[in-house]
Amino acid sequence: MRVGIVGGGAMGSWLKRELSSLHEVVVYDVDPARSDVPLLEELAAFAEVVIVAVPFWEAAAVLRAVAPLSSGKLVMDIATFKEGIVEAYGAFPQDARVATVHPMFGPGAPSLRGQRVLVMEVPGRPGAADAFRFWAEAGAAAEWGDLAKHDFYVSRTIALSYAVGLALARLYAELGEEVFKYGGTSFRYLAAYAFSLLRDPNAVKYAERAPLDEFVKYMLSKDAPRPLRDPDAAYKAFYKALGALEEFWR
Repeated sequence: MRVGIVGGGAMGSWLKRELSSLHEVVVYDVDPARSDVPLLEELAAFAEVVIVAVPFWEAAAVLRAVAPLSSGKLVMDIATFKEGIVEAYGAFPQDARVATVHPMFGPGAPSLRGQRVLVMEVPGRPGAADAFRFWAEAGAAAEWGDLAKHDFYVSRTIALSYAVGLALARLYAELGEEVFKYGGTSFRYLAAYAFSLLRDPNAVKYAERAPLDEFVKYMLSKDAPRPLRDPDAAYKAFYKALGALEEFWR
């Protein structure tokens, strides 16, 4: 199958690497240094499947640019947030198949095999079943997601994790090197995550989507939370993960 990826950044180039063993893959990017073809029109003429892999705040505009070139194709975006996505797909011709998907991992994943990919139907449009099959056949753990609930939960999982991590990174930077002397196991775990976010130039964009008022409300609550997973198993997993970080802290 011929696959065209719009966006040659970290995720787009990662997808090219992973999908090239199964498909012919070309990338188009506005940066010629990251493109295999000089024009979006050339990518569209080549591809049977188009994956829009640009930052989430650019995805709707890029989809609108792809729309007049999409007849007879399967088109998917991988935007982390889906605001404006459905409206953008409204500009696609009726013979285009479309779906919105969310890879639940980043370009640091070792491979696509076994990685979770949420596939969501664009209301009133065919294509989701084809998208599901595409990712499943590529080795991903494809799952159905609910577009109506997607951004609500992602803002409270991915975005909130980014917001907390960046806040900790700023705090530790303000405190300076001496903070490492007094930090225990929880600090080491959280600090490693916080510092890892600093390699993502778009981290603040994700953090801005976090519902911080809601987070503060629960942070100040005195009620004991209901565990959604076994606390003893979580404790063991925490220390196992901490052990994997020992090399970082040496």
